[in-house]
Amino acid sequence: MNQPRFANSAMHSSGRHQRRTFIRQMGSGFFGLALLHRREHLFAAEATGQAKRCLVLWMDGGPSQWETFDPKPGTERGGPTKVVQTRTPGIHFAEGLPRMALHSESLAVIRNVRSPEGDHQRGTYLLHTGYRQIPGFPRPSLGSIISHEQPTKQMPGHVALGNGATFGPAYLGLDHAPFSIRSASESLATFRRLQQRRGRIELVRSLSAEFDALHQDDALRRRNQLLQQLDQLPETPFIDALDIAKESARTRNLFGEGEFAESCLAGFRLLKAGLPFVEVQLSGWDTHTDNFRQTRDLCQQLDRPWSAIMETLAAEGMLQETLIVWMGEFGRTPRINAQNGRDHYPDVTPVVLAGGPIRGGRSIGATNETGAVDGESHAVADVFATIFWAMGIDPQRQFTTEFGAPTQITDGGNPIG
Repeated sequence: MNQPRFANSAMHSSGRHQRRTFIRQMGSGFFGLALLHRREHLFAAEATGQAKRCLVLWMDGGPSQWETFDPKPGTERGGPTKVVQTRTPGIHFAEGLPRMALHSESLAVIRNVRSPEGDHQRGTYLLHTGYRQIPGFPRPSLGSIISHEQPTKQMPGHVALGNGATFGPAYLGLDHAPFSIRSASESLATFRRLQQRRGRIELVRSLSAEFDALHQDDALRRRNQLLQQLDQLPETPFIDALDIAKESARTRNLFGEGEFAESCLAGFRLLKAGLPFVEVQLSGWDTHTDNFRQTRDLCQQLDRPWSAIMETLAAEGMLQETLIVWMGEFGRTPRINAQNGRDHYPDVTPVVLAGGPIRGGRSIGATNETGAVDGESHAVADVFATIFWAMGIDPQRQFTTEFGAPTQITDGGNPIG
C-alpha cells in the first residue's frame, strides 16, 4: 500500500496505482476493512483512535490559498501578502493567520486538491457531498453521513451555524437532515420562547394529525420531525450548549467578538454536548474585487476563533477525538484581475485538516511559483475518503438508495497517501 504524504514519503506512481486498484477490488467486506486498518501509520503515532466528532469550518465563497495557507511573497502573482513563520520549519502561512501559525504542528495543509467545479453552487455541492451534482440523484452531505454513522439520541446529529448553503441527507433519511442555526444567540432566544409555548406545539401537532395522515410527503414529514425535535430538545444538552454566556469570561475572550466567533464557541459547546458533526460557516470569500483587503479582514475574523477552538479542545482533552476540516468550494486564481481581485480557481482547492488521528506539521502536495499544482494531485473524493478514514468509517462503505441501488460512500476516493 502506498505510503502517505502525511509521512512525507514517495513511491513510484505505477506501484501506487496497483495498490489502490487492489484495495478497491477487495470491496467493503471484512478483509478490505482489515487492510485499511493497517494504514494507521498514516496518522499520528500518539493518536488514541479514530475521531468521534467532526467540525467543518466552511469558507463560503471560495478562500484564496494565496492569502491563507499557500502564500508566495515576492513572486509576480503573490501580490502584497507577506508571510508569518509557523512553528514548523519550512512551512509559512499568510500574515493574516499569526495565531494559527502557532498551531502548525497540529495542521496538515493539503495544497494539491483539484476540483472540476468552478461554479459556486456546484462547487459547494461537491465539497459538501464528495459527488458532482446530478439532477434526480441527490447525494447525502458529509454531515448527514457522519450523523447516520454516529447517531445521537433526541439531539440533531448534523448542525450548521451560519448563513451558507446546507445539503440534506438524500437517501439516508430525514433523521440526518441539517439543523440550521443562523445565530446561536437568536436561536437560544427562540428556543426559550418555544419552551414557554410547548402546549401550543402539541396543539399544532394534534390538530394537523388527520390532515397529515391523508397528505404524507417529505415536507410534512420534515415539519412533524422538527416539531418532535423541538419538543424533545429542552430535555437534552442541546439548548444549553447554545448559551455561550455560560462560558467563562476567559474562554469568551479567547474566542473574541463577532458572529463567526460566537458560532465557533457555540460549535465547540455543541461538540462537547455530544453532537457528532458541526459546520461553522464564514461567508465573504468571493473576492473578485479588492481581494487583499477583504481576505485580510476575513483572516482576522477566522484566526482568533479557530485558534481558540484548537486551544479549548486541547484543554478539554478533546482534540485527539475531534477532526477539524477547513475548506471552501474552490481556491482563487493566480492572476490578479483588473479589480485587484482573484477569480474562481478549482484547480487548486485548499484544504486543511487537524485533530483526531491526523498527523500535523505537514504540507501535502505543492504548487509552483505560478500557482499550479506541482506534481501529483488529489481529487475531492480523496479528501472525503480521508475524512471518513479519520472518523473510523470505512471509505469503501456502500449504501443502498431508496430505489434499492448500491452506491459508494465516496466517488471512488482513497485516503490521501
